[in-house]
Amino acid sequence: MAYNHKKHIDLGLECGFCHTGIAEGKPRAGLPPLEICASCHSGEDENPRTQVVREYVSKGEPIPWRRIYTVPKHVYFSHLRHAGLAKLDCALCHGDMPRTEKPVTKPAVAISMDRCIDCHKQRGVTQDCLACHR
Repeated sequence: MAYNHKKHIDLGLECGFCHTGIAEGKPRAGLPPLEICASCHSGEDENPRTQVVREYVSKGEPIPWRRIYTVPKHVYFSHLRHAGLAKLDCALCHGDMPRTEKPVTKPAVAISMDRCIDCHKQRGVTQDCLACHR
């Protein structure tokens, strides 16, 4: 899937439109569900670049998105806390997605415990191990 973040942002969509967990206040941002793509890319869409999307929509099959960002199973990360409550810019952890025209194949920002702790220190938020490690 040759997904172009820049094109979608230029059309006025915000991260939470496709990554619905952000808009719904859920801990996980999630990958775009087929219904979101179908809301714009229906059978009437004549753009040849969206043919792959239209095929998934017409079959009713979920798009096989590839998850790029993960944290270890023992780490609890909440988009609700970070993007929702703290209003942190997505770019802090995901890089400059609004300018990304090619499919994302690897993290733009290396996610590490040191990086998270530095961010917590800068913002004066908890550094208690149990806040993130479960």
